Amino acid sequence: MNAPRYVVLVKHALPILRAEVPARFWRLGADGELQATRIAKQLAKFHPCTLACSREPKAARTAELVAAELGMGLRVVDGLEEFDRPALPLLSAAEHARLNAQIFEEPSRVVLGSESAAHALARFSAGLEVALEATPASESLVVVTHGTVIALFVASKNPVDPFQLWKQLACPSFVVLRWPSFELTGVVEHVV
Repeated sequence: MNAPRYVVLVKHALPILRAEVPARFWRLGADGELQATRIAKQLAKFHPCTLACSREPKAARTAELVAAELGMGLRVVDGLEEFDRPALPLLSAAEHARLNAQIFEEPSRVVLGSESAAHALARFSAGLEVALEATPASESLVVVTHGTVIALFVASKNPVDPFQLWKQLACPSFVVLRWPSFELTGVVEHVV
């Protein structure tokens, strides 16, 4: 199978945080929409590319705006969603980091929600494979997705600490992986 040269995993733009709504249903606000159009300019260097995204609204809208800026289509792929979390009160940055550290430290245990990190990684990896199979050999694959699954996937293929990588990934940001080795070649920590 011929394959793209790069896989670019993009963490979605900034959503509106709502404690009464599970994070998987959060949507972008005006700031997030502006960020999404700006990140498209950074991603243009990987064009031509195939653009795929998670079905979560914050990732799907980020991808829609990137697609519009780059004049291309987009494909929603099952499995690219974030680590499953229940509705939680809005947490401080320190408390959020503490809970996420447990997810990475104990990958086979369900820490939050209904899946372990190991399960989330397997689900995400399968979704990424589906997206890669639909990518022409002459193109890179750009996937708009989520921070925890990005960190889990990158760390499964590279000698990096997934928790430290997760902490680097702001909304929006992205990692660049060489295909087919998935070697990490770059991290763009924050796009303003």
